[in-house]
Parts: sequence; C-alpha cells; structure tokens
Amino acid sequence: MSICMHSEVQGFPITVEAVLLGDDVNISIFGGEKGHIGAVALAQHRPSLAYSAMDSASTSVITLCGHKEDRLAYDLAEKTAIAVKGVVSVACGIHIDNASAELINSIIIKVNEMVEELLCQLRNLG
Repeated sequence: MSICMHSEVQGFPITVEAVLLGDDVNISIFGGEKGHIGAVALAQHRPSLAYSAMDSASTSVITLCGHKEDRLAYDLAEKTAIAVKGVVSVACGIHIDNASAELINSIIIKVNEMVEELLCQLRNLG
C-alpha cells in the first residue's frame, strides 16, 4: 500500500510519498524545480538508551556533496520510525535555484506538516 500527498510552497510543488513494507515504511520527499535524491536516512525503532520505558530510534544519514536535505531526512526518518515502531527510510530532494532562507524554512514547515498528516493516516491503518 502507498500514501501520496501533494502540496506547494510559494508555487513550488512538494510531494511526500510513502510505501508500506510490512511494519516498515519507505518515504520519498521531493519537489521544487527538480526532484532528486540529496540525502537518504534510515532509522530503526528501539527503546531509549536513557529511559527504557521510552521509544527512540537509531538513525543514519548519507548526504550527497552540496546538498542540504540531511537534517530534514534524519529528523523525519527518526520521528516516523518511533511512531510506527519499525524501520523507516527517507529519501529527500527538493531543489530550487537561489532559494531564500525564508523559502527554505517555509518548505521545512510544510514538509513537517505533510509528515504529520502521513503519521495520522498510518495510525488510522494500524
């Protein structure tokens, strides 16, 4: 099963697409002038090392030179792995030439909102 959401920020398209793989989730986040893969994060749910009653995740990220999607991919993979209690991969690439800091921040906010909606849909399935 897959879930696909589309939105836009200042006229630039943003897509969040999730494919469910058993208990795991593969998420692609792309858009702007040219979707691509700028960073990939992989997170695995686990109990917190500091507080065993709490959930956490071990997360790794690979970033291509010159790309800045690493923090976004990392945060969203970790958040989703904790929520679904599984393994989550996030590939992220949103390219906009000469994007301002304001536009980048608006995109980050929008993507986070879209992922929150994705998590709501995943909870309703479970």
